[in-house]
Amino acid sequence: MLAIGGGFALLLGVAAWGKVRDMGAFTAVVEDYKLVPASLLGPAAYAVPALEGALAVVWLAVPWRDEAAWLAGIGTAVLMSGYGSAIAANLVRGRTWIDCGCGGGEQLSWALVARNGILALLAFAPAAILDSTPPDWADAAVSVPVLAVAALLYFATGALLDNNAAMRIWREAD
Repeated sequence: MLAIGGGFALLLGVAAWGKVRDMGAFTAVVEDYKLVPASLLGPAAYAVPALEGALAVVWLAVPWRDEAAWLAGIGTAVLMSGYGSAIAANLVRGRTWIDCGCGGGEQLSWALVARNGILALLAFAPAAILDSTPPDWADAAVSVPVLAVAALLYFATGALLDNNAAMRIWREAD
């Protein structure tokens, strides 16, 4: 439970930070999706990282609070389902060229819809395995290395996506 909570906290915290770091670029991504009226563009762009950040904090409480598992799971599942739905809506309209807004410069694809669906399902794992005992040293001994490896894989995947986007631009320039 400690690794799952830490993993989702890391995922959502890094995502929120990436958006807040360059709100202008993220607002442009939200605008590209063409799902939000122009009058709500700014509030919607600020609401997304605020929600991600709030959920990251709630995920940190999951190992110690059973109700946090439900709140974090439902909130994250709704958020990931919303992302998947927004991507699917644009794919159906043939709009594959826009940036997904995930921070990797990745274009929209059905694989992203599937990834968000899997993350939405995984978000319910802590609620399904509720354990009222707080984590102990044995939990930390297993969870910390698992979380470290997951973080390394997450950042490595981000670097690969960045390189893929750069290579795509380079190939298109030829």
